[in-house]
Amino acid sequence: MKNILIIKTAATGDVVRTTTLLHCFKEDKVWWITSRINVDILPKEQECLKHIIPIEDISSFNLINEVIFDLVLSLDDDKDSIDIIDKIKYHKLTGAYRDKETNKITYTPDSSHWFDLSLISHFSKEEADKRKFEGTLSVQAHLFKMIGETFTNQEYLIYEGVKPNPNKKLIGIEARSGERWPTKRWNGFEEFAVKLKKEGFEVVFFEQRDNIHDYIKDISMCGCVICGDTLGMHLALALKIPTIALFTCTSANEIHDYSIMEKVVSPYLWDAFFKTTYVAKAVEAITQEMVWEAFKRIYK
Repeated sequence: MKNILIIKTAATGDVVRTTTLLHCFKEDKVWWITSRINVDILPKEQECLKHIIPIEDISSFNLINEVIFDLVLSLDDDKDSIDIIDKIKYHKLTGAYRDKETNKITYTPDSSHWFDLSLISHFSKEEADKRKFEGTLSVQAHLFKMIGETFTNQEYLIYEGVKPNPNKKLIGIEARSGERWPTKRWNGFEEFAVKLKKEGFEVVFFEQRDNIHDYIKDISMCGCVICGDTLGMHLALALKIPTIALFTCTSANEIHDYSIMEKVVSPYLWDAFFKTTYVAKAVEAITQEMVWEAFKRIYK
């Protein structure tokens, strides 16, 4: 039994798709450092997941300093995550770390296929974005490749306390997105909801919930979820709910569809690609007809 440390703290949706790696460590002892907001979404029922450590509490978790990890997967490049690497003991590191000679954050060769596309890429920002835009691998495929494994449709592993109970006539719409990506907000959700109701469907717009488990339950009751590239998309896929996802500024190729998702990609995706300012034409280019055709394919 090996000791494996995963450092993945950032956006909750990114943490959800990283859970696929747990399939590779079923016989091992996994420690996971994440943000406090993500603790309740991780699958504590998985026998291999022994310790979930909020990064905000890392200084008081002394046990981590007593372990020699067989493998550390360092999947974030922020200072707090990188500082952890400097303090722990391990045999092998894959991912981001701080070069002791230059004091700059860099990454291991076996993770270059992923971090070459990132903000810490050895390439220019323009070249990294171009490579990301043209890339064909899903994020899961990248993650598995880092550890020498092959991604073959392994499912997300999330909190198991909510079981899907979908009503095929209930359509869930996630119109919200994080403030960082304003272009993710399609301006046609309300109009599309009207059309769905005329066709005899019920529609619910997801709202802020007090905890992540209630949000998962909301999604679990829907026969289909329509959304942008958001946490709701990942949770719907985890729950095996048919999903229509709209891509206006992020990579559609990086999202694995598990054969239950229709992707609607803006023809102006490149113009808005990973831009944190609003790009109207990328949003407005996705028409009601495009989304309706995707919906019909889901419900064929």
